[in-house]
Amino acid sequence: MKLIRLATQETVSLEDGFLWSDEFDWKPKAQTQEYAIDGSLIVQEGTKLSGRPITLTAADGQGWVKRRDLRTLMAWSALGEQFTLQFEYLHDRRTLNVIFNHEAGAIEAKPVLEHPTVSEDDYYAVTLRFTELNNAD
Repeated sequence: MKLIRLATQETVSLEDGFLWSDEFDWKPKAQTQEYAIDGSLIVQEGTKLSGRPITLTAADGQGWVKRRDLRTLMAWSALGEQFTLQFEYLHDRRTLNVIFNHEAGAIEAKPVLEHPTVSEDDYYAVTLRFTELNNAD
């Protein structure tokens, strides 16, 4: 899996150990129900065009990011730009247009070894939160 910065085509590779924890929580239909004064039900329904949350969490012992890549991701998250999240599994080659989801806490990171960092190669267990956009957003 990799994240591509659209403005520059720079890429950060992400381990295959990330789990898309909320992949099937998204509901593509929005619906409200209320009652009219006469008691009849009023249903309004529409299809969501974008906004699906994408939460990538570190599975046990996987989904680690090197400190140097984490620093890049942190800097990118502050840019307010769009990115391409590209899956590279044999069974899954999706490409998604995303932004960092700051409302949900875009990036969480904890050192894997729980000691002060000594190298840019030290690993962090990371949770990344994005929002999928369609191409018109």
